[in-house]
Amino acid sequence: MLIECPKCEAGFEVPERLLRDRARPLRCGQCGTVFPMPEPPAPEPEPTAFRAPEPTPPAPVVAEPRPERAPLAEEPRPEPPSADDTSPEAATGSASRGLRAAWVASIALLLGGGLAAIIKRDAVMEAWPPAARLFAVLGLG
Repeated sequence: MLIECPKCEAGFEVPERLLRDRARPLRCGQCGTVFPMPEPPAPEPEPTAFRAPEPTPPAPVVAEPRPERAPLAEEPRPEPPSADDTSPEAATGSASRGLRAAWVASIALLLGGGLAAIIKRDAVMEAWPPAARLFAVLGLG
């Protein structure tokens, strides 16, 4: 807080913590005048915060009557394909079998390749040296 001597008008910056005791007189460091502590300046009013206008309640929603729906006709269910049926719908059964066969072949191919790599691991490690670490981790090195 900036305090000025009333006699010589010398200004001194005094920390707020030293000014807690208001009854304590002050002494000017320039002229030696003893004077009472001045009243602190009035705190500046805080700026008023922006206040948004009150929202207006929404207008009531009036529900329009819905037109009545006609009851849905039950769709006929397709009949299961017969053995002699050659329609595209009947092909889904054979496609499903073909898909299963492809999965089985893929898994067999992967297992066969893995087994061949284990059996011929010496040739694999010679052709690709980093494979030695893999076989060592697997306990086959």
